[in-house]
Amino acid sequence: MIVRVPRRHRLTALVVLTASFVVQASGASAAASGPAVRDVGVAAGLRRSVGDGYSIHPDDVNHDGWPDLLLGRHGGAAELFVSDPAAGTTTGFDLTYRFIDTIHDRKDRHGCAWGDVNIDGREDLYCAKGAHGGTVEKWNELWIQRPDGTFVDRAHAYGVEDIWGRGRRVAFIDLNHDRYPDLFVGNETPRRDGRPSPNRTFVNVHGTRFREVRLGLTTETGAACVQVLDVNHDGRDDLLVCGNDGLHLDVRVPRAGFVDRAGSLNVPPVHAVWARLDDVNRDGRRDLLVERLHRFTVQFRLPSGRFGPIVYRRRLREGTGFAVGDVDGARGNDVFLVQGCVDGRNVDDVLLLNDGHGRTWTKARVPRGIDGCGDAAATIDFDRDGMDDVVVINGGGRRGPGPDQLLTLGDWPGS
Repeated sequence: MIVRVPRRHRLTALVVLTASFVVQASGASAAASGPAVRDVGVAAGLRRSVGDGYSIHPDDVNHDGWPDLLLGRHGGAAELFVSDPAAGTTTGFDLTYRFIDTIHDRKDRHGCAWGDVNIDGREDLYCAKGAHGGTVEKWNELWIQRPDGTFVDRAHAYGVEDIWGRGRRVAFIDLNHDRYPDLFVGNETPRRDGRPSPNRTFVNVHGTRFREVRLGLTTETGAACVQVLDVNHDGRDDLLVCGNDGLHLDVRVPRAGFVDRAGSLNVPPVHAVWARLDDVNRDGRRDLLVERLHRFTVQFRLPSGRFGPIVYRRRLREGTGFAVGDVDGARGNDVFLVQGCVDGRNVDDVLLLNDGHGRTWTKARVPRGIDGCGDAAATIDFDRDGMDDVVVINGGGRRGPGPDQLLTLGDWPGS
């Protein structure tokens, strides 16, 4: 079931909010020497206080050229915030849809992914559900968008409920080189009841259903993170996966399915909470960024294809994820590191601004003392000014709920 939420009038006074941003920035000045970042989340229409979170999934859902946001609440309805552009500039987000599982009345939602499953020109949404520690059945969600812009859950009809999987991260992927998006479903393991909970792959059958296939990824290794990319530029999709037993870089090999090349490419065998391949030294090759609970590292990709030694490391107190984007619009991709709670208190997040070479990073001043617990971040160019902004969600902690933040180094709202 989808609940459509009417467009809201924004009652927040921008002058008051702008003053509060200045106070927050000045309070953080002693912690970093870089530029100060403002939080314009409330002014842009995001929630001031939310006791739930898990994941963020940007997409241009209505194909109007402006970024929209799905905030995948773990214990409640996932919420779709659609950009509200006026006169060529954005005025903020409107909470337009709430995705509620009324078929099974199960929560425990984790990662989601956008894709046009039936190739009708409208974006659809697939979300993984947990199984309460692997003790019950559950049903993943496949929300097909209808012509009127509402959605209907068709996971059962398409054969992708995966009732015993402890769903975590999912991604659309090309498995057979046709125009229909296929599906990777990442599951946590083990289940407490002893049932198997492997990762799964499904081929899309002409936009009408999915068929499970085994291509070397159907293993019980877990999936705390997933990234789809063509790592060797051969025209085939590959996968980077954060497994319980270490990082996996699964490369598609003709007539052999997927083969894990992590060892041969010098991907470290570490338990990561998040990892991404992104170019941070502007040489055209994707470098390896890895966040563990207490450490973040960068390894450049060499001309040989292997990843070199660690060129940057930073200690963390409670890493939960990161996002990559050009936040200052100056010297290539920057990194925003999210930290969760320690002893019931949210640890301050870290924004690292790239010097352009990926070896030296300046710590920017971000708002400090945020309520809740840091969950996840994603980058979008919210106002299309050429500088990426950072969306951060902070699920509830011992201190109570936390805000949905929109952090920017730009000048929105403009004078």
